[in-house]
Amino acid sequence: MKWLSLLTNEWIKIFSRVRTWIFIALPILIIIGVAVYDKVATDADVNENWKQELIQTTEDDKKALAEAKKNEDDAFYIEMLESNIKQNEYAIENDISPYEKTTWKFMKEMAPISSLIGLFVIVVASDIVSSEFSKGTIKMLLIRPYSRWKILLSKFLATLGFAFVMWLVVIATTWLVGGLAYGFGGIDQTYLVVNGTEEVRERTVVEYVFANIGVEFIELTALVALSFMISTLFMSNSVAIGVAMFTMFAGNTIVMLLATKDWIIYTLFANMDLSTLIDGQNQLIKDLTLPFSISMLAIYTAVMLAITFTVFQKRDVKA
Repeated sequence: MKWLSLLTNEWIKIFSRVRTWIFIALPILIIIGVAVYDKVATDADVNENWKQELIQTTEDDKKALAEAKKNEDDAFYIEMLESNIKQNEYAIENDISPYEKTTWKFMKEMAPISSLIGLFVIVVASDIVSSEFSKGTIKMLLIRPYSRWKILLSKFLATLGFAFVMWLVVIATTWLVGGLAYGFGGIDQTYLVVNGTEEVRERTVVEYVFANIGVEFIELTALVALSFMISTLFMSNSVAIGVAMFTMFAGNTIVMLLATKDWIIYTLFANMDLSTLIDGQNQLIKDLTLPFSISMLAIYTAVMLAITFTVFQKRDVKA
């Protein structure tokens, strides 16, 4: 198992850099900051009189819906308003407060922090290969008694390991901070889901949290593979970071513009936001399902890794 020394070496490289600890500390500070702000800013009267608040919100949404239909506004916006109204009316009738806070609800609300984790993982993945070429250390690495594919695989697994550690830290911090702020109960707490004209359904927050953890790690794996491929092809971390960030943040905009095209469901962009498919709410592309998107990401990841390993195996490294 001498190959494990390669993996250990890459792991040490990642965690010996100051930026790695900044990447880990920043989400922790954000989570604490959000919890403190929420505790200070939350109006206790709203929590106690949530039904009146929700009734008023529903009335406002109904007025907005009537206006939107009159003006023939975007169908996506109209569907969103209709969904909100259904959820609010169901919550009022069944005495389900959307304002109740528990550590699990806090974890659900903090799910968007995955974008920050994705950004940090992209930086590490883009740099771990290209930096060897830019610093000239790749020549020393390749003279070691390991095949090229093992060297590259160790870098890929080390980056995934970093992503996994980031996720564990964020999950543990969110659960602990949320528990201290709102209590550790609520494991059976529910939230409401409605898809288009369907009836309102209840789901547990815990179910969403764990499903989101799983799909976000799948997305991170695809992002790492993309960053690896671009970094290996162009030997530039800036290009790799730029392409991966574009895919991550501009993908939804591209999908919105091309949502009417049948082929859009087969693109990487359309399948990079799996969290929206957990509940299937207000999907831009109705034909997308979670199993389909996971399958597409698996195919893209396999293809990108195949290209990466092939190019790295054949690349000429000048002395």
